[in-house]
Amino acid sequence: MPLKLCTMSSDKKTLRRQFLSERAAQDAAEKQSMDRQIASRVLEHESYRGAGCVFAYVSTLQEIDTRALLREALAAGKTVCVPLCGAAGEMTARQIRSLDELRPGAYGIDEPDASAREIPPEEIELVLVPALACDRQGYRLGYGGGYYDRFLCRTGAVRMALCAEQRLVESLPHTALDQRCRWIITERQVLRTDEE
Repeated sequence: MPLKLCTMSSDKKTLRRQFLSERAAQDAAEKQSMDRQIASRVLEHESYRGAGCVFAYVSTLQEIDTRALLREALAAGKTVCVPLCGAAGEMTARQIRSLDELRPGAYGIDEPDASAREIPPEEIELVLVPALACDRQGYRLGYGGGYYDRFLCRTGAVRMALCAEQRLVESLPHTALDQRCRWIITERQVLRTDEE
């Protein structure tokens, strides 16, 4: 299936609506299969295997599932941290030792308690980044809050976006503030974006 072309004239809001609609229409069994395949590719990846400290988003029902990945990382003895969203679009990485520590927080997303230990960005080795869509250069379309772009500026960790193959496009509109991901993991491929 050829990659969709999203031109710079396509604005992010329009694209966001389009991809959210596509995502909502996905068959549940198909999504479960996709989630498992993506998780398997992440767990086999050298960047995951070599990382002692992993920062990952806590998935909502429609996002690519990270809960299995979080459980595996905890079982493997890695330091696992997840986002805690604060004021003014900022988020911090907070360590968890169990998914049972998570409670619904900002935007209905499960978060740790504010008392959870903050992990400095420079200690993180791998970031699993949510993506509504990605392009082949490693730019992603998020939800418009800018939380991840602001956070990624502060860490030298390997950035890995989890994206459905059907929402991997040739090009997305981006600005100088948008942060690229080195790897894009879909159910069909592992794409390194910083190689020609």
